[in-house]
Amino acid sequence: MQNARHIAAGLSDSDMLWLLSVGKLRRLAAGDRLVAAGKPVNDLFFVTSGLLGVVLEDGKRVAQLHKGDVVGEMSFVERHPPQVSVIAEDAAEILCIPRKLILERFEQEPVFAARFYRALGVFLSERLRETTAVVKAANEEEMRKDKADKAARARFTRLFSRSGP
Repeated sequence: MQNARHIAAGLSDSDMLWLLSVGKLRRLAAGDRLVAAGKPVNDLFFVTSGLLGVVLEDGKRVAQLHKGDVVGEMSFVERHPPQVSVIAEDAAEILCIPRKLILERFEQEPVFAARFYRALGVFLSERLRETTAVVKAANEEEMRKDKADKAARARFTRLFSRSGP
């Protein structure tokens, strides 16, 4: 499920032009790793095209990232290495912006910092809402299966007790 969670929506045109001017485009082939679990992330990444998978250590994909999504935002905010890897699922293009340059811009233009963090906050909030909806749906499905399983066991017990020895 993809929604309109684009950080760019909260930034001004001049903010976006600045990001584009300091960023470097990086092309990824299918299977290329953009972020490795446990390794520091020193850039903030914007997906400009393609599809990326967010994967756990065991290779299980937990999310997909599309055009407009941000990668590395959690490490940007809290400075901890990521717990997941991000791998291109098909050819992708990424805008890489060094964290250092963004922080320098915050010092020079505090209003940019305010817009940036607000946009990032909205982006993260939307992502959390989406994740919560997915988890809720999975839990509801699990509860439905448990209920059906309990009903089947109760029926078996009832039928077995009637026809048993």
